[in-house]
Amino acid sequence: MALDRYRVLFIDPGSEKHWVEEYSYDSITGPIELGVKLHLERFGSWKKPVYSPDNALVIGSGLLAGTKLYGVHRFTVVFRSPLTRGLHVASMGGASYQFRVGVNAVVITGKSDTPAIIRIYDEGEGEPSVEFTRISEVDLINIWRGYEGEKGVYALQKYLSSRFREFYEDYGARTLLVGPASKYTSLGALVSITLHRGEIDWGSEDFAARGGPGSVLYRAHGVAAILYGGEYDRSADKPKELLDTRSINELFSKLTGKPYVTQVLEHGAKYRYDPKVGSGGTLGGNYPALKIYTPMFNWNMIYLPADLREKLHGLIMKHMWEVFNKEAIETKSWKTCGEPCPLACKKVRLNRFKSDYEPYNGLGPIIGVFDLHEIQRVVELVDAYGFDAIEMGNLIGFVFDALSKGLLRPEDVGVSSTPYFDPYEYKLDYSKHNADLAVQLVENMTWGRNPILKLIGDRGVRAAAKILDILYEDRARATGYHFVDLLVYAVFGEEGHITPNYYWTPGMIAPLPVLGRYWTLYKGVFTDPEDFAAKAYSRAVKELAIDNACICRFHRGWAELVLDDLFKLYGVEGYSSRMKEVYKKIVEYQDLAGAGPVYWDSKKLKDVMASAASEYRNEEWLSKFALNKEKACREWWDRFYKKLEELVSS
Repeated sequence: MALDRYRVLFIDPGSEKHWVEEYSYDSITGPIELGVKLHLERFGSWKKPVYSPDNALVIGSGLLAGTKLYGVHRFTVVFRSPLTRGLHVASMGGASYQFRVGVNAVVITGKSDTPAIIRIYDEGEGEPSVEFTRISEVDLINIWRGYEGEKGVYALQKYLSSRFREFYEDYGARTLLVGPASKYTSLGALVSITLHRGEIDWGSEDFAARGGPGSVLYRAHGVAAILYGGEYDRSADKPKELLDTRSINELFSKLTGKPYVTQVLEHGAKYRYDPKVGSGGTLGGNYPALKIYTPMFNWNMIYLPADLREKLHGLIMKHMWEVFNKEAIETKSWKTCGEPCPLACKKVRLNRFKSDYEPYNGLGPIIGVFDLHEIQRVVELVDAYGFDAIEMGNLIGFVFDALSKGLLRPEDVGVSSTPYFDPYEYKLDYSKHNADLAVQLVENMTWGRNPILKLIGDRGVRAAAKILDILYEDRARATGYHFVDLLVYAVFGEEGHITPNYYWTPGMIAPLPVLGRYWTLYKGVFTDPEDFAAKAYSRAVKELAIDNACICRFHRGWAELVLDDLFKLYGVEGYSSRMKEVYKKIVEYQDLAGAGPVYWDSKKLKDVMASAASEYRNEEWLSKFALNKEKACREWWDRFYKKLEELVSS
């Protein structure tokens, strides 16, 4: 196979046709470049419904896959998001390790009328074969409801492992699949579960979830699962410098002054084990670092005094962090995402429960649950049904907030009572009650049982909140609250949004073309908008470069030092500069789709900005917010966006 070609397998599950196209590295080096090119130049997806069969789902590995580098076997997924309404990117770890099928990426286009199961394999010749199997939607739903003691994506994986046992054994295969969230909502994730001798390796599963890629795979293309594996030797088209540890250490010593493994362990200490903190992984590392800035109670912590936030953070440390340390860190129950990696970032409790900061905070403190084992119940259900856990945490927090303020009543959303959602009166014992209500909400939303939850799940919280403000105008008038003002999200076009990762910073809601990921400055700081825009843009381009290369961002510390040099081994010059052009094209797409950033339309968004200026002690902007909050927000937004436009165009 040529060293200078990015090979792409196109699959149309409707016609059952497939073909391979090749792209020179002069035009394509990874899935984001590919996705932007296809959506802009071939499919024109910006002018079509988000669930059009022309909303191509691009699932790609990077040029470094197949080498002996760590963390380079991610899948990056590119698609038009049913939430943001613009082009979006999601990724998952380890899932391309078994992608030995003679191509770098798969593009799903067209639609099957009956749920399709696609098998991709290669006999070692570098030419993929594709086979299709149909399953009735009734049978698929029944599997999701329960199969061999599991439900959702885990049940579907068990079914596939049984039905296609020989395929998994012959090709060392892995699966991309969806759960019922992808059928009934726009919040569906792509899920991939590591198998060990045909059985689920609990805790090493991973999700490409942000923006609803699973919903696109199922609702736009009619695909429930993709099985893939093969015998193609990917080392045949890789630079010799990256094929053994000794050569890699020599290369890194030359480029960075330190051997490769040293760089990996130094930069990845947080994700493996940080002796300074006494913990590891994102959950173990983030809570001691975030302290009183941890998002809680549907982001209402922005209104709380520091001493109360300190008290609530104490609950987190005692009943979440310490329990996590005992069950995951002290036991050294650490796994990878399915590829060899010394960081072993998956911290697994009780032989099953992968515990990361984002899902555990979103389905924990954000919804008023501070007991780790109660959070676990909600996280496991959300994961099993194939939801984006970050979006679901913000969504449930929003519903709980609306219930507690009287904008919604329990019968409106099919739950048994109102949550305990007053931080001033909160007790740890309330965790079980709130978790019980969250489970009821998840079940109702998953199966489309409730009209309001169906509206929220399908349209997203921003569009739904505006409809609810009309439907329940009398309640809004009586309570003094509006649904939309309870929300924190990045705002795109007329209806698009994505809720933020759990960091209290302007970077999560700043006017950037792609958010809901770390394509921004996400540190807890407040600076002038021009400075913030410059730093956010720089970070966004670096994160894009990492995602296009399909490198785990837990390895970004060493990767960003040498990324341009690694791509030079493939004959690619100026890789990082090239990513600025890709970012510019994404901005072009968002504008065509009517999904560019727009000014904040929620009161809480403006309160996040004002409170951040106060917490991070920017005296100049604190004065501006105190004088006229609306005027200050408008000024910051306008100046940020103007600077971003200058940076992108230059």
